[in-house]
Amino acid sequence: MPVVFRSDGYRFFFYSNEGRPLEAPHVHIERGGCEAKFWLSPDVSVAYKDGFNARVLHELLGLAEANRERIEKAWHGMTSLVRAMTVTFDEDSMWVGLSDGRTLGVPLAWFPRLLRATREQRETCRISSRGVHWEDLDEDISIARLLAGYGYQAQPQPTAAE
Repeated sequence: MPVVFRSDGYRFFFYSNEGRPLEAPHVHIERGGCEAKFWLSPDVSVAYKDGFNARVLHELLGLAEANRERIEKAWHGMTSLVRAMTVTFDEDSMWVGLSDGRTLGVPLAWFPRLLRATREQRETCRISSRGVHWEDLDEDISIARLLAGYGYQAQPQPTAAE
């Protein structure tokens, strides 16, 4: 992920693979072989430090607080920049070609409607700026949530009593 900004020789940035599921909003700050991570909510706080002393951490905390809005805007823009370009299927998986060159594979078991669908139904989808949509299957999948590692999120439907 690109650097969010630089200040006084410090580099404020995100790693592109921030966990599964995606971690809560935070920023990494690095300079001279030292690194710290700061959570952004509910309050800006130190998640970890590696090499920075207490005085520097206090300074970095102030910089993170002063730039919190800027950092959060960049954080929330991370996944919105990536969009689906292609969607293909094999027997067990859906493969989504992304605008940044990656291909994301997810199990069809994550999406019961797609798992039960015919090949023709699966291939009849519409790609939008934020996701993939299957009108006939009443299925809509968010690219941001796929990138965060989320599958099917609907509540199970109760079964009728016999």
